[in-house]
Amino acid sequence: MFKLIRRLFRWALYLFILVVVLAVAAVLLLNTAAKQFLQSRLRSQTGMDVAIGKVDVGLSTPTVAIEDLRIYNTPEFGGSLFLSVPELFLDYDRDALRARKLHLNLLRLTVAEIGIVKDKNGRLSIDNLEKQGIVGATATNSSAGGFVFGGIDTLNLTLQKVRVGNLDDPHPAEVNFALTNQIFHHLNTEADWQNVAIILAGRTSAAPGAATNTDLQMQKIFRQLLH
Repeated sequence: MFKLIRRLFRWALYLFILVVVLAVAAVLLLNTAAKQFLQSRLRSQTGMDVAIGKVDVGLSTPTVAIEDLRIYNTPEFGGSLFLSVPELFLDYDRDALRARKLHLNLLRLTVAEIGIVKDKNGRLSIDNLEKQGIVGATATNSSAGGFVFGGIDTLNLTLQKVRVGNLDDPHPAEVNFALTNQIFHHLNTEADWQNVAIILAGRTSAAPGAATNTDLQMQKIFRQLLH
């Protein structure tokens, strides 16, 4: 199960790095323009439809807040919801930014849902991110838009559920992580991110009395992803 969580986490991690880099690139824009910029760039980078409820760029503080970010699977995978992020708040290091290095003092991230679809040929809706080159490098040497990702001092993570299903299956497998305001410190190396993935994997069997059912759900998802 850890391999599955690590794979899902790897996909999500690089996508969030892209979102953060684009958000910081929009710092000098007005909020409305920043929202349009983010939606447009994310569409072009991922090939997926994107909708953002609100973007608030701090003018006197090094902060960016994004509300109700939704990314949808492509039409060939039914156009269903791929990623729902009610809140993404980041506090970045201005000095590092001047050196083209993206270092975050704080990233507060709430993920309501991750939805992955598999078609009859075995392709996953997330595979397009790899074709676009978004997923490839490690978390510690990823770069986008001329910025080098320089780590996160504090990550406040809330993760609710992951859904995986076939294109013609109206009842996808679902796992509820029920992770709320989990704090991680000093995420600078690949090993640091691996530790986050281990903790997420541990959440799938953390609830007494529900471990067997949850493990079966995870095994179903694992089979759907790999077969």
